[in-house]
Amino acid sequence: MAPFFRSHRIIRGIVSGLALTLALNLAIFGLAGCSGSGGASSGTLSATATSQPSPTATATPQPPCAVMLSGGSPSLFTNLSSVPGLSLPSGTYITTPASSGGGAGQYHIQSYTLCFQGTESQIAGSSGSTLAHLAQSGWAPNNLFPDPSSVSYLDYCSNSHNCLNTSGSGAPFTFVGFDDYVNHPGNAVTFQLQVATIATPTCLSDPQYYSGTPRYTLYYDGSSASSSGPARNHFQMPPATRVSTFQGGGTAGSTYVYFCSAGTQASVVGFLTQAMSNDGWTLSAASASGFTATTSDNGLTYTIAVVVQNPNNYYLRVFVPM
Repeated sequence: MAPFFRSHRIIRGIVSGLALTLALNLAIFGLAGCSGSGGASSGTLSATATSQPSPTATATPQPPCAVMLSGGSPSLFTNLSSVPGLSLPSGTYITTPASSGGGAGQYHIQSYTLCFQGTESQIAGSSGSTLAHLAQSGWAPNNLFPDPSSVSYLDYCSNSHNCLNTSGSGAPFTFVGFDDYVNHPGNAVTFQLQVATIATPTCLSDPQYYSGTPRYTLYYDGSSASSSGPARNHFQMPPATRVSTFQGGGTAGSTYVYFCSAGTQASVVGFLTQAMSNDGWTLSAASASGFTATTSDNGLTYTIAVVVQNPNNYYLRVFVPM
């Protein structure tokens, strides 16, 4: 073969090899480009997962009253064991109580703040209200409540302070008071509820003096806030005073009336000192165990000797007027 044709064939082989190499490189680089994030692959489908945002939890809105009383750990009202018969508007919230008193011969007072959506008349109205329902349940509208300065002596409730008490049969008196009504935006009403209770006194264990269903009294002449008899006999008795069932006793010219009260000798004597002085009696012969009290009425002098050796059974010696 001539040299020219041999050289020409060699050159064609070299060019063909270079062309094949170039084609392979282009194919390789093209595939690499298609596999990138921005390219599309011919003949191959590539699925890429797309993350979705997580749903955000929406907090349940708090009732307006729960928000207003949030500082007092409020809860929905169901009942108060110390106030049987207490009925409040649906959806009423009540705080945990603040306590005061509770010492010897003192009432224990628990104060609550309450909130409901409605009107004040639902609590203090004359008909169908909380107060009306309590009265129908046997609570007496004496309008009395322990004075906050002494937590033992009873004082009259006034203005918008509405108070009731139990009957004093079987257990010492409980007092409940409603006060400080405030209207808020959104038809919300807040008010204060106070409950005064006292433990049953430990009386002399002698059925001759204390038997049957206990009967307690607020005043010397009974448990009504107003007196139907002589004013001189309408003085308060110490908290949780139980009347003795003993009907005998006494000497010529006098009668012994026995009682049992909560507290100590000092608290009972101190209470009767204040109560009889407030009722117009003049005191003398004072001692740790009692005193003598006198008063005049229609030209006669009345005398009562108060003798408290033990609060579990003490007596008032009532003399015939002279």
